Amino acid sequence: MPRGLNIVLQRLESAAKHEPFDLILATNVLICYDVFDQLLASANIAKMLRSGSFFLSNDRIFELPDSSIQSVGDTEVTYMTLPGIGRAGDRIVWYRDTDVVRCCFRG
Repeated sequence: MPRGLNIVLQRLESAAKHEPFDLILATNVLICYDVFDQLLASANIAKMLRSGSFFLSNDRIFELPDSSIQSVGDTEVTYMTLPGIGRAGDRIVWYRDTDVVRCCFRG
């Protein structure tokens, strides 16, 4: 069921407490926010993710060492090839919760 949500100021409490998500996807959303708001949004996103799950975005967000989520990779996605222009697409950045990143990705 779609719901209006200001990710900077809100999170779905049911997801944060009882039914966390395995995947959250945000496209063309986080680029609208400044660094502070991106950090608030990423903290809310992290609270709604099940441990070890992923957050995917086509907008790279600012990461501090103590950020709630950290990037673990990215994937180049091509939607179409345009004559005279070339490939059109996005770079999808994969994020995971910081505890998982410290444990498994960065030793």
